[in-house]
Amino acid sequence: MTPEQIQIQKQEISDRYGAWTNHNIQLAPNLYTISSELTGADPKLRRYCQIIADHIFVPESEHGSDYGVKRSWQDLRVLDLACLEGIYGIEMALQGAEVVGIEGRAANLVKARFVKEVLGLENIQFYQDDVRNLSVEKYGKFDVVICVGILYHLDSPDIFQFLSQIHAVCNHLAIIDTQLAIQPETKVSYDGQDYWGKFFTEHEPNLTPEQKLNKLWASLDNAQSFWLTRPSLHTYLEHLGFSSIYECHHPAVKRYEVMRINENQDRATFVALQGKPVEIQANDLAKSQHLWQEIEQLKL
Repeated sequence: MTPEQIQIQKQEISDRYGAWTNHNIQLAPNLYTISSELTGADPKLRRYCQIIADHIFVPESEHGSDYGVKRSWQDLRVLDLACLEGIYGIEMALQGAEVVGIEGRAANLVKARFVKEVLGLENIQFYQDDVRNLSVEKYGKFDVVICVGILYHLDSPDIFQFLSQIHAVCNHLAIIDTQLAIQPETKVSYDGQDYWGKFFTEHEPNLTPEQKLNKLWASLDNAQSFWLTRPSLHTYLEHLGFSSIYECHHPAVKRYEVMRINENQDRATFVALQGKPVEIQANDLAKSQHLWQEIEQLKL
């Protein structure tokens, strides 16, 4: 398509489904989904790409075996959960990865598929589905799972079942970017374990299903969501079997770092790795998950 044709089709989509709400993607020179006047790359986009590059790609000269080694984006299969207008999955596809994007709202998928067509991307597929339906049987397994801006829209017990499915489909690395409860206000129980966080209102009472779908930045249907505290999130990820969990501070996202400095950080990016737990030989101390439970108790 010519830039003029792209602009016409983009406007038709905006008129029918609303303007792009967040993902500013370049469609042609000086033509973006939102505006060419927005300067600088999305800091979260740069963060997620760097995390993947740093944790997965191993130069051949530094590794003696090809087993399990990813040397380029073309080696990766990536899952983008609740992909909204598609920028993260689209970036991974532009880098060369095979990508699957799952999104619950048709309006967002129309925009993501339009960008896919404009950019001529054959290595990304978008599916309209509730992420709570995620399973190995339905979508297969992935080297990288991107879970950005969705975890805190789920209620209990869905949040735990969803994280369990992320663990099941993830071969190597999961990026979880989520809102957190700063204080342990409310306790929920799942699979015999207590977890702390707070409830958050997603939808006002008596909204119709259509009205809920039109709230593009809320849950699909649940009236409330449950935000885990940082210790409870760590505890459950460890319980699932992720061998190590990291919190990313660079590449920096200004809002996250300002909140962290002010000690009110209620959003962060976590990297959960599927590795083989190391068996310590020098002593026989208790497993680390008890530490997170002790930290949680200090806040109560």
